[in-house]
Amino acid sequence: METFQRFEKKYLLSDEQFRKMMVKMKGHIMPDKFSESDIRSIYYDTKDHQLIRRSIEKPEYKEKLRIRSYKEVDDDDQVFVELKKKYDGIVYKRRTKAKCKDLINDIRHCSFKDPQVGKEINYALSYYGELQPSIFIGCQRISFTGVDDKDLRITFDKDICYRMNDLSLKRTDADKKLTDQTVMELKIRDAMPLWLSDILDEVKAYPRGFSKVGNAYIKELQGA
Repeated sequence: METFQRFEKKYLLSDEQFRKMMVKMKGHIMPDKFSESDIRSIYYDTKDHQLIRRSIEKPEYKEKLRIRSYKEVDDDDQVFVELKKKYDGIVYKRRTKAKCKDLINDIRHCSFKDPQVGKEINYALSYYGELQPSIFIGCQRISFTGVDDKDLRITFDKDICYRMNDLSLKRTDADKKLTDQTVMELKIRDAMPLWLSDILDEVKAYPRGFSKVGNAYIKELQGA
């Protein structure tokens, strides 16, 4: 079982801001264990997108259920299943694994690697009713950790795409671009390091809520 608890802050960066950040952070950060990944996620929701619509409203408490791989996978491969909750700015994530095709075909009857997390996922499925694969989100991610603070994690997501049909953890020609900007996410357990706060001020990067799945849903409603 994997459990995470941390503060998360997101920033939308232009190409220029991204380049400046990378130059100014040199010496403070180092590549994470999995420094480059091709992330593919499927978010589950009700038929009327109850979870996504609630997330867009920015409530004090919200949760998401998703499956995720960090590379190309086949139907019989094990992938991550994550139940992610956010309350009062703190993110709590519970994660286990299950077979890819079982999760997509019928998540209710999966054999989860960790039974306890599986029970929590099944409770969420029962609570919300008919949760089903809803939106695919893909991106290229580079990840860093602090040189002096291993609890600090900084990720940059580029080439973000989405689709709402023919859902699988594979990329297809139906994928649509979500944004030209880079999504930077800071994941910290306590206070932000002073050096990082100074750099953010220098490049004029300010925290901003940005839900990939929420913005994908809005773009689809707008016919983008």
